[in-house]
Amino acid sequence: MNILLVSLLILGVIALTLIVMLARRLRRNRALRLLQLTSQKATDAAAATAMQQLSQQQLLPALTAPLVSQVAADIWGHGILVFEYQVTADTLTPVQLKLLTHQLEQALAQAAQQQKLSAFKSGIPVFSVSDMWLLAGNLHFDIAYLRNQATYDYVADMRKLSVEKGTN
Repeated sequence: MNILLVSLLILGVIALTLIVMLARRLRRNRALRLLQLTSQKATDAAAATAMQQLSQQQLLPALTAPLVSQVAADIWGHGILVFEYQVTADTLTPVQLKLLTHQLEQALAQAAQQQKLSAFKSGIPVFSVSDMWLLAGNLHFDIAYLRNQATYDYVADMRKLSVEKGTN
């Protein structure tokens, strides 16, 4: 009888521990998802403003549809705030692509200033273009919102990989 009682008590403690761990994980995931959604909306607004500015400067064609992003680094978890965009850019050349990355970052910095956004730490930009490429007449680019250390570390890691592969 005592063995049965002890066994049930141990099982109860294990079950309670698992329930508490699951509740914490769900709460953490919900908070990360909320952070991601609010960051995505702010990044979408800044990207739209930046793209409009670049199209007015005739560096890119005018947008024909609203700019919509996808979470680019969701598999990494940990609150990585990187969003991928795709726009039509039939006339863009690979040479222009290098210049465009810098110009897009400048336009994003102005948009962040207008929206009164800030990075997680002073001295770093709010947004970073972490990747940009041409594929089948479309310009694809990733914008990182440097709102937390995890995103900053992700961008730094991707840049290291790019340098190691020689694709930067």
